[in-house]
Amino acid sequence: MTLAACEQQAPNEPLENESGNQQISRPSLPIVEPPMNRSAILQAVAKAASAAALGRDDAAEQRSLDGDRFEVRIRFGCVAASGAGSAKGPFNVRFDEKERTLRLRATPDLDRSDANVAALGGEAVEAVEGFWMYRPWMLEAGCPATPAARTSRDEAALASETQADEATSTRKADTLSQAPTPASTVLRVGIAHFFTETDSRAGRRDRRAYEATKVLPEGGQPSRSGYDLALSGRLEPVPGRKIINCRVQGPNSPPECIVSAQLDRVRMEIPGTNEILSEWSN
Repeated sequence: MTLAACEQQAPNEPLENESGNQQISRPSLPIVEPPMNRSAILQAVAKAASAAALGRDDAAEQRSLDGDRFEVRIRFGCVAASGAGSAKGPFNVRFDEKERTLRLRATPDLDRSDANVAALGGEAVEAVEGFWMYRPWMLEAGCPATPAARTSRDEAALASETQADEATSTRKADTLSQAPTPASTVLRVGIAHFFTETDSRAGRRDRRAYEATKVLPEGGQPSRSGYDLALSGRLEPVPGRKIINCRVQGPNSPPECIVSAQLDRVRMEIPGTNEILSEWSN
């Protein structure tokens, strides 16, 4: 009987075909940057406002913003905020208890009727549509906290401090007269689309409000945390100017700043959920 042995490859003998063990280099996928949110936009505005207040030209610094995507939310309809649902303002929240119908309205309030906005756009701009942001000192969209009620002890302490201040005010009159006066102007930051004569008119609202209607179930109530108006698009400079343009109003007042952008999408959302009540796309 003859035994046939299979010839085995020596452990140290190199393989004839090692291509299967070679790592194939593949091109790396590009990293998609998330859109600038409210916080990022307002921080960029703070830098632009500081430059304007210092009299420094920041046009070169702002070029890096050109074309950046953004998604900014404006909270409105907060229960604790007085006038948040007033029909006289740009934002309105109404609820019909009998019909269980919730109606939301957001009317663009930044346009060429403002002389400063018209001057910023110049003759090259035919229309301006956008919003002044509620509470631009808040980096996140939300309802403001309600101040805690003062106790009798707090009132007594405040009265004592007031008397002490009045007692020293005469001695410090000369010093106080040289101190800067407090700012009397409210901080204003807006975001708007500047349309030229050559731009399409399809994306213009022409003063028409954004409106949403929803029938709530029995027992349901409007959100006590308000609603979000979400603005999305890309940053682009005002023709012949910058993306963030700030107007200095005085040495002790915050500059008024407007962010120029192409608004591609507008949504009304319920905060803290993924529910979109209504949306518009250009």
